[in-house]
Amino acid sequence: MKERMDVGFKIAFRTKSELEIMDDGFRWRKYGKKKVKDNPNPRSLQEKKLTFVRNGNRNYYRCSSKECHVKKKVERDREDSSYVITTYEGVHNHESPCVVYYNQMPLMVPSGWTVQASHSS
Repeated sequence: MKERMDVGFKIAFRTKSELEIMDDGFRWRKYGKKKVKDNPNPRSLQEKKLTFVRNGNRNYYRCSSKECHVKKKVERDREDSSYVITTYEGVHNHESPCVVYYNQMPLMVPSGWTVQASHSS
């Protein structure tokens, strides 16, 4: 019997987005996909009608950095499909490939962003 690794740290974000995958500054490798269905015993007829609309997929990712065991799950919110729920398990054992240093302080910047220094007169 295979034991699950105790990740120790878990956090989830709910973000309004049309995109399912958002750039968080780390590189990920997809390793699975699962069909997600709502509760099979809905409390009302209205919920039963919505079940067919809200079925979706949950995608599973691992950090692609060697020896890093962080995992990420991404799925649409069952209550409002305009939101994406991203759940992280574990702590990265390395810096993001997209860390920019500004005034000797690390500044996390998603890879699609540009950092600009502001100058006051």
